[in-house]
Amino acid sequence: MKELKYTLIADGSSDKVLLKIIKWSLDDLFPQLACDGAFADFRRLPSPPQRLIDKVNKAKSDYPYDVLFIHRDAESNNIRIIDQRHQEIHDQLPKDDFNKTICVIPIKMMEVWLLISEEAIKKAAGNRNYRGRIDLPSIRNLEQESQPKERLHTLLKDASGLKNRGLKRFNVDQGVHLVADYIEDYSPLRSLAAFQAFEKELKEVVTNYLKA
Repeated sequence: MKELKYTLIADGSSDKVLLKIIKWSLDDLFPQLACDGAFADFRRLPSPPQRLIDKVNKAKSDYPYDVLFIHRDAESNNIRIIDQRHQEIHDQLPKDDFNKTICVIPIKMMEVWLLISEEAIKKAAGNRNYRGRIDLPSIRNLEQESQPKERLHTLLKDASGLKNRGLKRFNVDQGVHLVADYIEDYSPLRSLAAFQAFEKELKEVVTNYLKA
């Protein structure tokens, strides 16, 4: 069996958490496939690439891959934006990368895909015995959530139980990463249009890779 090497190019460094979701999907859909993933982090370069094509070319040299994941937030609650963002990404890619690129386009942004587990939020907040209400949106309403990042941050702070100085010291960004780590099952996301589009392309690209 082949080993799949993949690289994620994301909107920002906090979106590295998507590696967890990508790995879960690969393991679930291709359980016999060995995978090795990397996050393309260009922040420490003297002149970080700005254009997508330059990021892709830099990833080829610094984070070589068989399959490339490119993340772009939809920044909209309209599911029609998925196709538009997909086209925007492909318009900037070299043609020889089309068949090995998978677009990751959450609606409205990445944090939506983390609003699915009360237990993960409690653990990430460092307070798994929190007894207050974790007001998560229903799965069917996830893609209508207008401020997913702010909502997740608020839930983490509330679940921490911290007040005053303790709350000010609470690292909410680290908490977001821990939420992704503590979620064991991302299958509820399969009812979302954006996640369906992501996994559809993942299946096609990885299946073609295995056939090659």
